Amino acid sequence: MAQTTPLENPAPLEVDDNADAGSLLDDGMSSTASITSSIIQYRRENGRTYHAYKDGKYVMPNDEQEQDRLDLQHNLFLLTFNNSLYLSPAGRDGQPPLRHVLDVGTGTGIWATDFADEFPEAQVTGVDLSPIQPGFTPPNVTFEIADVEDAWTFGVKFDFIYSRMMTASLADWPAFFKTSFENLAPGGWIELADIAPITSDDGTLTEDSATFQWVSTLLGGTKLINRPFDGAVKYKAQLGAQGFENVCHVLYKWPQNTWPKDAKYKELGAMTLENITSGLHGLSAGVYLRILGWSPEDLDVLLEKVKMELKDTKIHSYWPIYVTYGQKPKE
Repeated sequence: MAQTTPLENPAPLEVDDNADAGSLLDDGMSSTASITSSIIQYRRENGRTYHAYKDGKYVMPNDEQEQDRLDLQHNLFLLTFNNSLYLSPAGRDGQPPLRHVLDVGTGTGIWATDFADEFPEAQVTGVDLSPIQPGFTPPNVTFEIADVEDAWTFGVKFDFIYSRMMTASLADWPAFFKTSFENLAPGGWIELADIAPITSDDGTLTEDSATFQWVSTLLGGTKLINRPFDGAVKYKAQLGAQGFENVCHVLYKWPQNTWPKDAKYKELGAMTLENITSGLHGLSAGVYLRILGWSPEDLDVLLEKVKMELKDTKIHSYWPIYVTYGQKPKE
């Protein structure tokens, strides 16, 4: 796949004054851990299911509805990166071939599977707390139930470690970067793609909006469990502090709906609208109901207001997407 050319800190997007709001669809670590009956007996809560292994550590659901959203989100990234699975020079641009690749928080395994297809000479390992990955995969991909906050016992040095949308999942990112550094081969790369709280460049997302209240409360809840979802802005400094070289930090924008004038950003906005509105309850329930103690009724009222605002093309909001990568020094 062709590599996209990153643009750091893109300028404010041009507004389409005739934008039509609306959704594309109905909005209606032990690396040898085995899949036991306890692992697949998921936590059932508020009409959703959540991982059972290390129960309660990750606040997002793992049910079919969430899996569909994750696969849609994968296509959002492909559109963002011009059909490239990643941005770093790993395995290309004169770099050595990839032999061992780790996908941290693999989810449905869609990135790992696509990567294994593109790099058949690489052995790709995807790890997650939930065993929701497909049974039929390319021969060079394997999935394991593991917690990357535990000691790593993979038995190999990786040439590439990839992590996507893992914000609010780890309590100690510097510790994760240290472990990654230790488990990379000399000259190996790490890359992270993560989201930050919704914002706007022109002030149309106001502090008195339901959306601002929703995301601010969500952020506060993730901070209470020491897993805040605004940490992506720190990755560049944290990688550098760990000793990584050639660190690059790139900002992309996912418009919340079809408000931009540019055709690509308008398509990104349509997909983002579906991605967020279809996952609004899943994004919220674990934090609001389990951690903050809201009632389901109060949450539903808030989310209905948020959903209306997310579709409003007069609110020029977007989600910052940070891609950060760096290289372990060659020996």
